[in-house]
Amino acid sequence: MIEFIQNHQLNIMFGLSSISGIIIIFTLFTKYVSKNKRKAILIMAVSSFILLRSDRLAYIYRGDISTTGYYMVRICNFLVFATSLSLIYGFNHYLISMYIDNPKEEKKIPIILRITKILLLIGEILLIISQFTNSYYYFDENNIYHRGKFYIVCFIIPLIILIIQFIIIITYNEKEKKYIFIPLILFTILPIIATIIQLFFYGISLTNISSVGVVVVLYAFTIYDANHLIEEKGKLEKELLIARDIQMNECPNVYPAFPDREEFDLYAIMNPAKEVGGDFYDYFFLDKDHLALIMADVSGKGVPAALNMVKAKILLKGTGLYINNPAKVLGLLNEGFIDNNDLNMFITVWFGILEISSGKLIYANAGHEDMIHYSKKTGYNIINTTHDIPIGVINNYNYKNHEFKIEKNDKIFLYTDGVKDSLNKKKKQFGIDNLLRTLNKNKDKNVKETVESIQKELNIYSKDCEQFDDITMLCYEQSPKNRDIIKKKENFKANEKEIENVIKYVKENLIKEIGKEDTKQCLIVIDELFSNIIKYAYKDIKDDREKIVTIELIIEKNTLKMVIEDNGIPFNPLERIDPNTDKRANQREIGGLGIFIVKKIMNKISYQYKDNKNIITLEKNIYKK
Repeated sequence: MIEFIQNHQLNIMFGLSSISGIIIIFTLFTKYVSKNKRKAILIMAVSSFILLRSDRLAYIYRGDISTTGYYMVRICNFLVFATSLSLIYGFNHYLISMYIDNPKEEKKIPIILRITKILLLIGEILLIISQFTNSYYYFDENNIYHRGKFYIVCFIIPLIILIIQFIIIITYNEKEKKYIFIPLILFTILPIIATIIQLFFYGISLTNISSVGVVVVLYAFTIYDANHLIEEKGKLEKELLIARDIQMNECPNVYPAFPDREEFDLYAIMNPAKEVGGDFYDYFFLDKDHLALIMADVSGKGVPAALNMVKAKILLKGTGLYINNPAKVLGLLNEGFIDNNDLNMFITVWFGILEISSGKLIYANAGHEDMIHYSKKTGYNIINTTHDIPIGVINNYNYKNHEFKIEKNDKIFLYTDGVKDSLNKKKKQFGIDNLLRTLNKNKDKNVKETVESIQKELNIYSKDCEQFDDITMLCYEQSPKNRDIIKKKENFKANEKEIENVIKYVKENLIKEIGKEDTKQCLIVIDELFSNIIKYAYKDIKDDREKIVTIELIIEKNTLKMVIEDNGIPFNPLERIDPNTDKRANQREIGGLGIFIVKKIMNKISYQYKDNKNIITLEKNIYKK
């Protein structure tokens, strides 16, 4: 084996140095390895490349008495000894990066690893001195390399450092992955074994070859580790996206919030800074005349904040539904939250109960942002009140109620600190002044448009900047103007291939306006009637251009109206006799069940044949209590 390496070491050096060059290029463009590890690998790869290329050239020019040969053997041999030390320095930096990149270690790097840097510096100084004393090596009159009297000294410092590194690796083994542990151990053991062998065999660079070989293996395992982390991160991101959907659905997110209630209008949004967040809002009726409004912000971000957000929301609604006293509800929330609060997290909460008939608002504030009030006389202004402490700070704290009167057409705006704390490129906060300015600029807009205007302004202000905090807003208006009538109309070809487009059209136009459940029922109705038109109204018409079905959607107040027209032969699907559902399926006549389901879903259905058209009009009460 030794003889084989000795005979082919120049080719081995060339191959390993070429691989080191490739590693340099790949490392420069690698994004998924930490900055510290990338730096360590670069140092080792560059050192490996120079080390083996220099060692190879030193052998090639050995015995060359020309001027070029004279300088090349001296420069190359110096670089061999120098880069051997820098290679160990790079490995030392790799070990340090394991502590820096591990959040559990809190960057507590062993002092002995820092001491090794001093030893390496001493080694470089001794190497420079040896150039003038020939203590490490010298060249004879034929320009041939020979070991000096103190050749063994050049191995002592690297040997001490490798032993120190070996001890560190063994200590760190329980915390490091096994597949990284193997090349780390090899880097410290193989060069020591190779050095011992090399002392007895002249003219072989076994130490250098083994060191660079282990660097290549270490790089491969580092990339493997990075890919493994990317896969784990991908799985985590998918799970967090699911958690985000669950969290978003925890807060009411349909507009209009209560379509059958014309005394007020209400709209809210929540945009977490990460996949999940700690902000939340809620609104619910205690009875027909009392509406609870909640705006809250859990300290911190991400998963811990989201978990505490769910806990707080359940406690708030659970107590708020039965206790018509905001201060008392916050007191109970504080007692329930402060138990088992090992992370020392806290929540700021604004909780109010509004008597809709009178506009009387009673609210309590546990360290949250002040409510902003709008009236036609004054515009938007902050209603300053004394803040009580946040939830989860002091046990048995007595929260206080405040009272405010909301007049007709007044609005209140609630938000979390992520709104005013949003940063621009200059790291300047959006601020409360900008918030009030934007609100007053959009004072004539309804609650939904108001909130969306603020969000749009924040997006412009923080363009190209990462959102660092959750953003949540809620706007309430007392006795708003009647909402605009929503109308949509579209023509479709009467063939089975078009059914998918019909379903898409109805779903996209209804789901945001009337919610998922009512939309699902409407899709069943549309699918049934559209299929009937294809099957019966156009059965004798062959020209596809004449087979048109028009579907109009009209939403007004709490009523959805769907008008379906076609220019086929006269066909009234409502004439079908309803099936006897008391009989078993095998005893009933075939057909009629689909139209029967349509009649059950819709509140009102009518048919007429007018201007050579079949016209079916369907009405449904949406959000009917």
